[in-house]
Amino acid sequence: MHEKEAKTILSTQNGMNLYCGCSYGCVLCDVRATGGRMKHPADDIEIRVNAPELLEVALRRKRSKCMIMTGSMGDPYQPVEEERGLMRRCLEVIDRYGFGLVIQTRSDLVLRDLDLLKSINRKSRCVVQMKFSAADAALSAKLEPGARPPEARAEALGRLRDAGIPAVAWFTPVLPFINDTEDNIRALMTAAVEAGVYGVRGPAKEIQLRQSEKDAFYRTLDERFPGMAGRYRAVFEDPLELPLPKGDDLSELVHQIAVNYHIEDDASRLFTYLHAFVDREAGEQMSLFDL
Repeated sequence: MHEKEAKTILSTQNGMNLYCGCSYGCVLCDVRATGGRMKHPADDIEIRVNAPELLEVALRRKRSKCMIMTGSMGDPYQPVEEERGLMRRCLEVIDRYGFGLVIQTRSDLVLRDLDLLKSINRKSRCVVQMKFSAADAALSAKLEPGARPPEARAEALGRLRDAGIPAVAWFTPVLPFINDTEDNIRALMTAAVEAGVYGVRGPAKEIQLRQSEKDAFYRTLDERFPGMAGRYRAVFEDPLELPLPKGDDLSELVHQIAVNYHIEDDASRLFTYLHAFVDREAGEQMSLFDL
């Protein structure tokens, strides 16, 4: 873990990463998958200590309001946030300037800031994307050992629903021969339905590994699921491309349950929903992107 005085905090697409890196230790690491965007090991978390101040400057200069996206290069609610509190301070800035917000997380710590999420959602739109790999706690602990138990995350979704905060359940990573079962996806969908989520993002039909993350992935895979790396290499021709053999069936299962319970599962419509800024105080949608 190390501190850094960042020069900027918002990307050109309005992405915000307060912690660059992650302590969850997932078998398939989202942060490693960002490739060259990060110049240090994924488990060496870079703490951008001046993020709230940079964010205030950036939002003050914006010509029009937009959705701020956070969590792609490091979960904003991983354990370091309990000590540092950068996310809460940034939420105060977002709320004060009337911007919208989309959060990606695997933690129920998001509930700590429910007061600010509600305030942001009253003015614009605040969406929480809660990630899951497995409904079974023991399997989840192998796939994402540092993350909060799936039942805690599912309970957080229900609390968000009760507070009027829209949420999206995101099933990732789903890996061949490990958690790509109908029972697992059905259990995750049941939790999503019970929590009243707005949308679901089903398992990807193919996993594209980068050359830079391949060795770490296969090494971690074999440590937690002995022999699985060899099975992958035997079954799949290219170790950088891992198709999900049950992908079509699992996608259809997600879709049918989503249709039955009026949950959005269309990727393009979810993308539009997550990126569309809404000014509730003006009663109108202003823009899809801040250009």
